[in-house]
Amino acid sequence: MLTVFLAMDTTVVCHKAGEISLKEFAAMKADRDILVKLVVKKNPIQIAYLAQRHARTDFPMLTCAVSCVDGKWVASVGARPSRAMVVEDEKALLPVDGVTEDKAKEFGSYVAEKLVFGSNMRGSADYRRQITPVLVRRAIMKAGKEQ
Repeated sequence: MLTVFLAMDTTVVCHKAGEISLKEFAAMKADRDILVKLVVKKNPIQIAYLAQRHARTDFPMLTCAVSCVDGKWVASVGARPSRAMVVEDEKALLPVDGVTEDKAKEFGSYVAEKLVFGSNMRGSADYRRQITPVLVRRAIMKAGKEQ
């Protein structure tokens, strides 16, 4: 769930901390503050979510959500096997309209370079690093078709 909500420009409201971005909340160390609510902004959005699993009913070995909010592309990758993290298109690799397969592939490689992967019983860090660009590219192409 965190992977999708991070890609949706979501905020959280905590009892003590007040309203903060989900990206900031996910990066915080655990404390005893109470999460009051999750706020999903009702803006037009292009979004796609994909997960890589060994079997349909298995836990994912990698999750990916890609969105375009207000003309800015964002990729959120989870099950690395740690908390999901957001990578923004800071280099403007993806155009707002008419995303091409080559540009999506380039952004997928950029995302994989920015993240740290780990190994567990579901998959190795190297395998996750190799499938990240593929999942990001597929999600971009899927989200781009929903224009």
